[in-house]
Amino acid sequence: MEIEQKIELLSRHLTPQRLEKIMRVSADRTRYVTVVLENIFYTQNFSAVTRTCECLGIQDLYQIGTATQGRLNSDVAKGASCWTDIHRMTKLPIAEAVSQLKAAGYRIVAAMPAPGASSLYDLDLSKGKIAVAMGNESEGTGDEVKALADEFMTIPMYGFTESFNVSVSAAIILSELMNRLRRSDIDWRLPPDELDELRYRWIRRCIKQGDKIEAEYEARLGHPNLQ
Repeated sequence: MEIEQKIELLSRHLTPQRLEKIMRVSADRTRYVTVVLENIFYTQNFSAVTRTCECLGIQDLYQIGTATQGRLNSDVAKGASCWTDIHRMTKLPIAEAVSQLKAAGYRIVAAMPAPGASSLYDLDLSKGKIAVAMGNESEGTGDEVKALADEFMTIPMYGFTESFNVSVSAAIILSELMNRLRRSDIDWRLPPDELDELRYRWIRRCIKQGDKIEAEYEARLGHPNLQ
């Protein structure tokens, strides 16, 4: 059964309001921007970044580094992990994880103060997909990520304090990038095949016994006299 058929079949088991929201929200999802969290330890920070990604329409979030905590705080995440894809790459060496992201077409933009770093507000979105790499709460971006980064970006600061909290930094950066992206002519939305796959997964998540419904339908297709 083709994925379009599965979507049509399972959609019958949703309320019109729920289906409309799934179709509308998924149409605004993107993989043009993603986040790479390196060795983030505190669950509230990881959860807050996940929630920010979901609210802004960013579909993917990546974890790298062996010190990453990886658990979600449900009070902070508010169910955001149900609608985002969290890719846990913590068992891979950091260099290999970054290499995979580059192979997927991302340029690695490390968010940190560095000589020659671009201001967040000057970052060129037209150069291709962006993976914003953010370091942990105490040490910041690690040496390996610094060495492998394609660009560096910083948030302009006007106070005495050296940096924002990592989850606050993520919210500032991602909100700015997504606002600019949505106003641009860049083709940032999901391609049709990825959009269908996402809608299918979301619809399945909302339906009890979706696998049983699909199996029964396929059985009827195989036995026309049962239809």
